[in-house]
Amino acid sequence: MGTTWTTDPVARRPSNPAQDLREGDIVEFTLKGERRTAEIMLVTMDDVILLDLFDGDRPAWARRDTLREVEIYRPEAAEVLVAA
Repeated sequence: MGTTWTTDPVARRPSNPAQDLREGDIVEFTLKGERRTAEIMLVTMDDVILLDLFDGDRPAWARRDTLREVEIYRPEAAEVLVAA
């Protein structure tokens, strides 16, 4: 079914310490007080993330530490194969 993680809004660290944002993750987050949903397209070595926003906006870059209240959904490999 997929896996979901949330981050601690105070520490801004995943509740699962081994968890990290990566390409292909679907994330819901708060940025500048607005709740958004996006797919992570690219994560750079300096913690900049390219997001494909689901609201129709063009892709956007964000620093990992600017995202608040992050929830991560990571589809399982079998789901991806079925969807393809």
